Amino acid sequence: MKRGLFMLGFSLSIAFAQSGDTKTTERQIPVVKCSEPTYSIMVMELDCKANACQQPNPGTPHIAYIYEVLSGTGGVRGFGKGMTAMLTNALKATNCFRIVDLEQYEKMKRLLEATGQKVQPPKVDYVVSGSITALELERSGGALGGGLIPIIGAINVRKDIARIGLEVNVMNPQTLEIAFSNSFDANSEKSSWGLFGAGAGGGFGAGGGWSVSKNMSLDMVARDVVVQVANSLAEKLAGNKIVERPTPPKKEEKSQAVD
Repeated sequence: MKRGLFMLGFSLSIAFAQSGDTKTTERQIPVVKCSEPTYSIMVMELDCKANACQQPNPGTPHIAYIYEVLSGTGGVRGFGKGMTAMLTNALKATNCFRIVDLEQYEKMKRLLEATGQKVQPPKVDYVVSGSITALELERSGGALGGGLIPIIGAINVRKDIARIGLEVNVMNPQTLEIAFSNSFDANSEKSSWGLFGAGAGGGFGAGGGWSVSKNMSLDMVARDVVVQVANSLAEKLAGNKIVERPTPPKKEEKSQAVD
C-alpha cells in the first residue's frame, strides 16, 4: 500500500514537473476587423479612481493583496498606464483607427529639427479618455490532498476573484463634443476563460503588452474590458468599415490556480 502511494506521488510529481513544458496555442485577439482605418485617435492615459488606487496605506486584506500582485508593475498607480497600453494595442488590432502617439511625435520632432526637417503635426479626430472606477481582487481557497500524496505533500487550491470597472469617453477635440460615452465591467466569475490564449510573446499571454500584473485573474479581466471598449468604439465610429466580427467564445469551465 505504501509503495503504491509512493509511486502515485512520484508519477504526479513528474506530471507537475512536465506541465511547465506544455505548449499552448495562441489565440487571435477577439476584436472586430475593419477594411481600412477611418479616423485618427489619441488614447489618453487612464486614471484610476477606484478605492484601491486612492488608499496609500492598504488596511484591509483584499486591498493589500492588490498591492502585492501589482508591486512589480509600477504599483496600483501604474495600473492605468498598463491598461492604456492594452487598450491601444486592442484598438490597433481592429485596423479601424490610426493611432496618434503625441509622445513619439515630440521625440521625432526634436530629432529631425537638428537636420532642418519638419514633422507635420498629426491630425487627431477623436480623443479617448477614461477612468478605472473599480479595481477588486480577492483570494480564497484551502488545501487539497491532506498529505496523502508523498513527495508533493498538500496541494493548495486557491481561487482569485477579480473585477474591473471602466468609464470611457470619446471627444471630438475640434468641437469638444462627446461622441461616445459608456461604462464597462468585467468579472472573472462571469468572463470567459477561453477568451485569451496562455502563450507568451506578442499574443494574449504574458508580455507583448497584454499583462498588467502578476495575477492571471486580474490580467484576464483587464483584457476583457479593453476588448469590450475597442469593439464598442469600432462599432460606434467605424461600423461601416467593419468586415469581420469575432465569434463569441464557447462557455468553458473556469480553471483554478493550483500552487
